[in-house]
Amino acid sequence: MAPQSLVLVSGVSGFVGSHVARALLDAGFAVRGTVRSAAKGAQSAEAFASENFSFVVVPDIGVAGAFDEAVVGVDYVLHTASPFHYNVVDPERDLIIPAVQGTLAILNAVATYGPTVKRVVITSSVAAIRNPTQVVPGYLSELDYNTFAPAEYERLGPATPPNVAYPASKAYAERAAWDFMAKSARHFDLATINPPFIFGPTIHPCSSVNDLNTSVKLIADFYLGNIKETNPLAAFGFVDVRDVARAHVFAMTLPGASGQRFLTSSGPFTHQILVETLQKWYPGREFATGVTTAVPLKEINEKSKKVLLLGEYISLEKSIVDTVESVKERFNIQ
Repeated sequence: MAPQSLVLVSGVSGFVGSHVARALLDAGFAVRGTVRSAAKGAQSAEAFASENFSFVVVPDIGVAGAFDEAVVGVDYVLHTASPFHYNVVDPERDLIIPAVQGTLAILNAVATYGPTVKRVVITSSVAAIRNPTQVVPGYLSELDYNTFAPAEYERLGPATPPNVAYPASKAYAERAAWDFMAKSARHFDLATINPPFIFGPTIHPCSSVNDLNTSVKLIADFYLGNIKETNPLAAFGFVDVRDVARAHVFAMTLPGASGQRFLTSSGPFTHQILVETLQKWYPGREFATGVTTAVPLKEINEKSKKVLLLGEYISLEKSIVDTVESVKERFNIQ
């Protein structure tokens, strides 16, 4: 069967990008992925094993013109490439510039060299929504914007801690995208997916547990006993990567998604819940001790269910277990 359309997926060798590409291929789309090296592209091609997958090398997404050739001839663009890690030396260089300039580079490329593109979907984050001091009205929705992290970054500059610099990067990048769209009429429209912590099985190129993406490595470290004490203040939302992938595909194709943000959250997550789940499924192993004192803000996901037709999200218990089993099988861990 001929593919329905050609979709560009930036960051296709990443945790989210690989699942997005897999969902697209399974739905009958052709995928052109961007990778930082030919070696990563070859690994992704081997993993997908599909004649409908191809890749282009974009060594640095923050460089002007980075995506100019990649967008030519595609029908949709799903921009998943953006750094999420706390190994930060220079917050501007390591997080802010790649997030903002990568977003603007791909939007400029579509505007100039992608006349066939109908819609761009950007992987944003709940970090672009959530203010850490927000307690009233006690929940988060697509109407909220993180103003705290950018303000802290402006105040602290190079001294900004990673856990503030990352949400600042996501807030800056998403604002830049919406501002770009508002400046003049475009031949394409925009939607954003705003997930919290993302768990789930890994299918992207990864050579060791230490190379896992930040959120999956957290679960792996708890399972392996590398973390001895829970963080009493770690209370966030979560979502499974397979639901995030579905959200991208539906946001790309459904008319009602045009110009919308979607908070794609399955429910609350804490270190204590994680440990209790691991104890239930893997009795006999020693896990971290401690209790969670913080209460996660409720993240309203009704819009994603109604507009994107996502239905029920994958539960935290299933997501945790599937993540652990994926890591065990992949790296031959008992």
